[in-house]
Amino acid sequence: MLPNLEKVEANINHSFHINHMKVDYFPSLRHFHQEVEILLIIHGTGTRYVGDSVEAFAPGDLVMIGPNVSHEWCSDKNPSNGMSEAIYILFNTEIMGSDFWNLPESKIILKIIQQSGRGIRLTGKTRDDVAFLMKRIDTSYGFTRITLLMTILEMIAFNGEYQYLATPVVRNTINERDNARLDKVYKYVLDNSHQEISLLNAASIANLSKPAFCRYFKKRANKTFVRFLNEVRVGQACRMLVNENKSIADICYTSGYNNISYFIRQFRTVTGFTPLGYRKKFAD
Repeated sequence: MLPNLEKVEANINHSFHINHMKVDYFPSLRHFHQEVEILLIIHGTGTRYVGDSVEAFAPGDLVMIGPNVSHEWCSDKNPSNGMSEAIYILFNTEIMGSDFWNLPESKIILKIIQQSGRGIRLTGKTRDDVAFLMKRIDTSYGFTRITLLMTILEMIAFNGEYQYLATPVVRNTINERDNARLDKVYKYVLDNSHQEISLLNAASIANLSKPAFCRYFKKRANKTFVRFLNEVRVGQACRMLVNENKSIADICYTSGYNNISYFIRQFRTVTGFTPLGYRKKFAD
């Protein structure tokens, strides 16, 4: 699904980033960054993409996403409340220093950060309590921000009320050079997903032979390039199924497929639904 590397600008007055966003529609751009993200939906509905997870979101949705995990919130075209609103936190684990994470008290927090590499959705009372603290941290200043962040992380880690969103992905071997190389491949797929995609062209963009590219991509993304391409196309199909009145056949061809049976099979593999079943799920 189309991640772009996002650089989060540092703020000399704060050690991590908090933003309260109020917009008509959430920016529809698949991206990833080196920071951990915790995001609370206050208003708005649509489709959430985290790694290879595709789910609906609504007010109260609260997720934690680890470093370098691609994600996107795609708003419905006609939100019932007329506005999309979210509070999110972005922080780099380095703000505490390596010694902090070696403390016995920090081990469980470090573990939940590592587990968020699959993306986690909070549930139950933990979700309600963390949502309350997210609203508090949004209006806090000074050291209180840090204590609230640690409280949020400790609450998530200790209570264990969450569900994994995506399948595991190997990311600890990705470096800046890999980011630039993968970003070029992602852009190629984004720009051409509606038409025939050439593995040879993708390999040449990465400056690798076809066999080397296939090994490289599988190692970095923990999935084949073909699987990734299907996720991109299915993700675009999901948006159209929810937001447009096109027929299944039209969506199939617009998404880059030339065989409806193959499209339905790949759609079910990625989402667990048939295209028609997915459309009905969101209509209900």
